Amino acid sequence: MALPTSEIKLMNTKYYSKFLQYFFLMMFIAITQNSLAAQGGKQQQDAKHVDLTLPKDWYLGEVTGLEFLPNGDLVVFNRGLHPLLIFSATGQFKREIGLGLFAVPHGLFVDSQGSIWTTDQQTHQVLKLNPEGNIELILGRKDFKGLGWFENGYQVNLFTSPSDVALDSKGNIYVADGGNFRIVKFDQYGKLVKAWGEKGELPGQFNFPHSLYIDADDTLYVTDRQNARIQLFDTEGEFLKQWKDIGFPYEIERLNANSLVISDARSGEINKIDFNGQVTERLGKWGKRESEFGFPHGLAVNHKGEIYVGELLNWRVQKF
Repeated sequence: MALPTSEIKLMNTKYYSKFLQYFFLMMFIAITQNSLAAQGGKQQQDAKHVDLTLPKDWYLGEVTGLEFLPNGDLVVFNRGLHPLLIFSATGQFKREIGLGLFAVPHGLFVDSQGSIWTTDQQTHQVLKLNPEGNIELILGRKDFKGLGWFENGYQVNLFTSPSDVALDSKGNIYVADGGNFRIVKFDQYGKLVKAWGEKGELPGQFNFPHSLYIDADDTLYVTDRQNARIQLFDTEGEFLKQWKDIGFPYEIERLNANSLVISDARSGEINKIDFNGQVTERLGKWGKRESEFGFPHGLAVNHKGEIYVGELLNWRVQKF
């Protein structure tokens, strides 16, 4: 049966729009890589594909998050039909958890007790699960987005596309509420403590807070993605400082006592930075071969100091 002329026009318009988006993305990436190369930082390209054994006819989707459990198992959060998967340290499939809980997976965090925290940009929820997949805590209301409120002892916690979650040394919970351009703090039981931030470019403002990391001194690092910077805060939300000239930071992880590692999905690079915010090494570039990345998003570092990278466009995991 022939399609109506109106539908054909709509399809042509849609595909042309997609072509233009892809064209300008490629132009931006080329310009960004040239600009970042001029900023310095030692170059190195030696990543290799991580062979993850999956059950028959199972495939990864866009890999948004990676973390290691205390026992060394690798947790992979992706946008395929099986979103939350656990593999052995050697890549052997162990189990799937959380089936049916996710719509658009995004952030992944594993705490010191081995609990698995996830954020979902369509359900607008933050979930805490044990390694067997049992839900231990829910923040946000499924499929409801907004700012929420707290009044007369009654609390309604809402997010808009939460992007990441992290815990401080006291167990307090911090959520990067990306679509609301803020950070939300809860106590260890999920009771709202405070929130800060709004859309903007000034210190303490955000243009999509994307990833969180909290160091041993309880300093909170926030990748302020669209503002191309990392902002640092104390646990009360007081602004400490910011780091610029680091590309467009998506994910942030601790590499070792001297370095952090960030993914820049736009340039396709993985950048090592010191604790002064200076880029010390750039790994990889845009592409789909080994040591090249298509929107590197999720990061994890194992006990050997190896950096695992999850890609949105190439639907795979690589490691350095």
